[in-house]
Amino acid sequence: MLVKNLHVKCVWFAAIVLLPLVVSSQSKIDSILTIATQQIYENPDISIKLGSELLNETDISADEKVRIILIISTAYSSKRDYEKSLENTLKALDLLPKLTDVYLKINLLNRIGGQYQELKIYDKAINYLNQAKQLIEETPENDVTIRGLGYNNLVRGFVYREQMSCDIALNYFDKAIEDYKKILNHPAGKANISTSYYNRGNCLISLGRPNEAESSFKEAVKYAKTIDAKSLVAFAQKGLAEVYTSQGEYKKAIALIIDALQNSEDVGDKVLNRALYNALATNYLATGNLKDYSLYKSKNLEVHRELTKAERQTVDNSINDLIDTNSEKLKSVKKSTKFLQIGFSSLILLCIIFLIRTVFTSEKELKSLKKRLKF
Repeated sequence: MLVKNLHVKCVWFAAIVLLPLVVSSQSKIDSILTIATQQIYENPDISIKLGSELLNETDISADEKVRIILIISTAYSSKRDYEKSLENTLKALDLLPKLTDVYLKINLLNRIGGQYQELKIYDKAINYLNQAKQLIEETPENDVTIRGLGYNNLVRGFVYREQMSCDIALNYFDKAIEDYKKILNHPAGKANISTSYYNRGNCLISLGRPNEAESSFKEAVKYAKTIDAKSLVAFAQKGLAEVYTSQGEYKKAIALIIDALQNSEDVGDKVLNRALYNALATNYLATGNLKDYSLYKSKNLEVHRELTKAERQTVDNSINDLIDTNSEKLKSVKKSTKFLQIGFSSLILLCIIFLIRTVFTSEKELKSLKKRLKF
């Protein structure tokens, strides 16, 4: 009885001591994930570092692994390293059958669709978006499914703008805005509303509807400012400045672009900076300010060279990886060929031995037959 009571006490003691540790460990993971998520667009390298460290933790579930991988993948996408982003997400796809959270499945499928859209592989993008939408329709509506549907519609807008027309894309950007407005309390809600309005504005410019585009860009700025998303603010300001440039309001456009540069330079988005430098050069040239035109044209070219160099490095790395992979395959083929050569050579040697033996046997029989014929 004493032993039994002691056993029960030990179990309770273990539960009392270890449960807080488990909760504390889970709380630590959740806290780190929250920080990593918040840093995705402003400091993506921090998100990648935190996520990578978490993946090395032991005893994390498939669901947690996928959440971490999605953060890392999105951070790479924020850096415009789309191939690395997809490479990470496809690792998560291997875990899809093990996932217990249907919302995580929706998020994963949506994300892969978004990545294929970024890589301009539109048929695969639509394939994964369709899979995600089917799951959304099979799941009771809540904030998570609404967010998933908003992202699904936003990415479809990107795809259909390229594949079809801005008229069709506008419909999906409007749907995305409508979806995200239902979940304004979620940080992703306001960020993606800003993104939707920005892309909506670009479409309206291309359709020759500047007044509607101006209104759309202003909404994009407004929602981005509410969450202090500097890169989104800068993009929306760039779009708004483009409207002013098209209307001949060059000084107004210049003031806005300079403000956008302050936001973008804090973030370090070189692609955005290049676009802003180019826009400033264009507007300064239109006002006859050749000094500032020359300054920002030079800055634009400098960033362009940096981006080109980085792209070439990425291509070189891809080629080197391909060469290494093919070298291994070539070694394997050579090894297989060597075995085939040895086998084939042995077979030929056996055939020659057989032929020589057959010839000697035939000659021997012929001599024997001649002797018999003489007798």
